[in-house]
Order: sequence, then C-alpha cells, then structure tokens
Amino acid sequence: MEKPKVSIIIPTFNSGATLAACLESVRNQSYSRIETIVVDNFSTDETALIAAEFDSRIIKQKSTPAMARNIGITNSSGKYIFLLDSDQVLSPSVIEECVRDCELRNAGMVRVPEVFAGKGFWSSCSAKWKNLLVKVEQKYSASRNMLTGEPRFFVKEQLVRGGMLDDNLLWAEDYDLHKRMEKMKIKETSSKSKLYHYEPATIKEIVLKIFHYGSSMPTYTRRTGQRIFWPMTSSSVLTLKELFRECGNQPLTLMGCVFLLFLKTFFIVFGVIKGSMTR
Repeated sequence: MEKPKVSIIIPTFNSGATLAACLESVRNQSYSRIETIVVDNFSTDETALIAAEFDSRIIKQKSTPAMARNIGITNSSGKYIFLLDSDQVLSPSVIEECVRDCELRNAGMVRVPEVFAGKGFWSSCSAKWKNLLVKVEQKYSASRNMLTGEPRFFVKEQLVRGGMLDDNLLWAEDYDLHKRMEKMKIKETSSKSKLYHYEPATIKEIVLKIFHYGSSMPTYTRRTGQRIFWPMTSSSVLTLKELFRECGNQPLTLMGCVFLLFLKTFFIVFGVIKGSMTR
C-alpha cells in the first residue's frame, strides 16, 4: 500500500539566511512521500532561488503568515499537513513518527517538541529563556492556565473541519486553532522526535519580533475573547525563578537573559499600546 503523502507548508519573507537549513532537514527525512510548498510574500532576497534549488513548489502571494499557511493548505495534495517555519529544522524521523502516530492511534494532530537554539550571545540567551519557558509549561500546564506550544502536524481533513487558521491574526493563530480543535474533541498526541527553532541573531531582530507580537495581541483578544495577559505574566515569573535556579552560577548568561526580559517586556507593552490605539 502506498504511503500517505505529507504536505509541508512554509511561509517565507526574506528568509534566505535560514531557509536552506530548513529545506535540507526536509530533504533528509526518513519518510519519503513529502511535498514542500513555500508560500512567499514576495521576498527581495534569495529565498525563491533557495526554494527552487530544493524542488519546492513556490506560491507567491501577498499575505500574513496565517494567510500563507491557509493558502498552502488549500493548494496541498497530502493527507497530512505539517506547518513549518523557515527558521526551524526537523530531526530526521519526525515526519515518519507523526504519520505513524496518526495512522496507528487515530490522532488528528501531533505536537512536536521544540528546542530553541541560538547563534551568538544574545541569540543564545533568547534561546535559553525559551527553553526554560517550555520546561515551565510542561511542569505547570496541568495545574495552571498557560500558553503552550501547539501541534504542527495535522490530518488535513480535521484541520479543514476545524476552520484552519484565522487570517486576521498576526500572533498566536496556532494557539487559537488548537483551542478550536480541542473543543471539537479531535485526538492529540505528541512525538518523541524534535524540531529545532533558531532565534534571531541580534537584539534589534529580537525586539522587533516581540514588538510585532505585542501590537498584534489586542486583535487576538478582540477576535477570540481570550485573555492572555495573566497566563503570560505567570509563565514569565515562573520562568524567571527557573532561570535563577538553573543559571545562578552562570552570571553572564543570567544577566543576558534578564536584560533581554526587560527589553522584551518594554517592547511588548509598547506594542500592545500601539495595537490598542490602531483599533
């Protein structure tokens, strides 16, 4: 019997610095029946050339990341969908494991553990904080209302039935989708294989990203009715405690993470204010 096809959807915009590593990890998968769809927001760098070198299908469309993913889903031919970012790298067996879990366990979505990595001091500090945040989420998610990493692998039929991603959301669109699919009682499982997410290289890139997220939060709250301030605050406080516990004997890393937390807090609040004013 022929293996079911998996469609990997990757939104891009000037992603030349990271896309080759991402697509190389797709090429090196132990599972072979894969199509890769790159939905590009008219990049001005070498993104399209890199995608073509890896035999990806390229769709050029002015779009937000959520819109790009929906475009990819609509144009896909696979039984399964993997929503991948251009700055992420897959471990070699993750697709095979996700397919197996869905086929044998009748799951509709699979959560893939995410490990953050950095190149350079500030990028590594940002990755350290996020890895500790994941640790905190795993430790407290059962007892507290926390924002957690969401599934990335889906049965396409279930994903479409769940309404796909909200095109109007510029932040936490995956969290919103997961909440809707949870309400539909779609079965979820987790893989043991991981994916690796590379953090931005400079402070400027880090704070611009967090500012963008902050300015998008008011829209998320208006459209979903979900309050996210206190879950985010609780997660940050618990992560800060974990940071001091784990990095107390690493003063440079500790100071770098705390400084980045201060910057991120400032720019996320600034972003929220801006987003609220442009309502």
